[in-house]
Amino acid sequence: MKKTLKVMAMLLFVMSMTALTSCNKEKTNLIVGKWECTTANYTEAGVTQSVPWVIGMVWEFKSDGTVISNSIDFDDEEIEVSATYVVTGDALTITGVDEDGDIDTETYLIKELTKSKLVLEERDEDELFVLEFKKI
Repeated sequence: MKKTLKVMAMLLFVMSMTALTSCNKEKTNLIVGKWECTTANYTEAGVTQSVPWVIGMVWEFKSDGTVISNSIDFDDEEIEVSATYVVTGDALTITGVDEDGDIDTETYLIKELTKSKLVLEERDEDELFVLEFKKI
């Protein structure tokens, strides 16, 4: 009886690890492509504001684990930033180097990810940043 329970427990463990790997791989595959930001909201102390300079930004997630962001800076010039990304469960972690040469890591909660829509949420104490993207 004990041996049967051990075997069943092992099988359950292996099956759950396969399911987790499959779920991560599915999200990683879904995120690959170009995404344009359609909505960006920042909430602090219960007050929500739109962040218009982020709207229109394009993030391209590549299958090799790199992400490229194209946006317009304050001088109306296009800038391109490259970083790496990892999807783990419902977390999207993006790591890059900032303009000072320091490593910068941002982790977003993936609230929704379909073939055409991506919603990311970043929370820090009483602050909330929500980005919505459409696939282009």
